Order: sequence, then structure tokens, then C-alpha cells
Amino acid sequence: MKLLASPTSPYARKLRIIAHELGLALPVEDTAPMTDPAALLSANPLGKVPALVLDDGSMGGSAIIDSPVIAAFLLASVPGQKLMAQSGHYHWQARTTEALADGVLDAAIILRFNMAQGITSGPWVDRQYRAIERALAVMNTRVGGSGFGDICIAVACDYLSFRFPDLDWRGHNPALVELADRLLATPAFEATRPAA
Repeated sequence: MKLLASPTSPYARKLRIIAHELGLALPVEDTAPMTDPAALLSANPLGKVPALVLDDGSMGGSAIIDSPVIAAFLLASVPGQKLMAQSGHYHWQARTTEALADGVLDAAIILRFNMAQGITSGPWVDRQYRAIERALAVMNTRVGGSGFGDICIAVACDYLSFRFPDLDWRGHNPALVELADRLLATPAFEATRPAA
């Protein structure tokens, strides 16, 4: 299997870290989604990364798309893994934490696309910043719920630092600061840090 991803995709970074923590080999093929490469469109007709191409014997291999689905696949590939509960309350709490962290990333990426078009203010922009602020406040209370959830949170926080250095998420979220600082020093996070 191989992961089609851009080097700065936080969604792909989450998957690469999960694979590392699970001991799974996950080769990454550098893919620029905005150029609509044929391999990506074959794997994901939406033209979005990440996409996981499987070596399952079908012509060209089949693919799994969208980071939460790929994350679930990776977790299911390792019976007895300890990153996330297999079922029950803690499983769904971890999935909810993932959705919050991915929502922060979604809002941040919307803001980046808007900025690229010169849109830096207005109701839609303000709504994204408010969504990020609210989600960070909630994630600040969810630290330590699961290894999987903590990875998702730290990836989202580090992406904000990477792309929005003036956004003071650290000033109001002490639990996130402690978590991010601890996880960012681990080999999996260091190995996946995007280049500036």
C-alpha cells in the first residue's frame, strides 16, 4: 500500500504518525492535488489527498479515501492496537475528538484558500476563526482521552502554528500546549514535520 499525499497535508501527517505508532510501513508518494494527477484521480475522483492505494490484486489496486476512513483502516490492520478502544464509549469519544481536530483543519484550510484569493475578512472568514476557537476550547478538555485522539489534537495544533503563527491558540489552552509540546518531541512527529 502507499499513501498519496502532499508533504504539508495535516490529514496525511496524522495518518503517517498513526502508521508509525502502529508499526506499519506506509510509503508516501508526493502528490500535488491541485494539478489533478492521474494517479490521484484514479484513487479519488474528488482529487483530494490523502488517498491510500492498496495492493489487493485488483487492476491498479483499490483505494481508501478520506483521512478518518484511512485511519480506521490502519487501526483495524493491527489487532489489539492500543491507540484507540475497539468499541464502546471511549471509541466514540476518540472518533469525536478526531472530528473536532479535523474540523479545525478544515476551517484553517478554508482560511488559507480564502487568503490566496485575497479574502481576509468578512462573515465567512470570521465564522472559521470562531469555529477554530470553540473547537480548541473543547479539545483542551479532551486531552488524554486516547492516544489516537491526542495525535489528532496535536497535529491540528501544530498545523495552526505552521500556517497561522499569529493565531494565539497557546495563550488560552494550557492542556493543548502541554500535549503538543510533549508529542511534537516524539520521533513520529519529528519525522513528519513539514518543511517551512
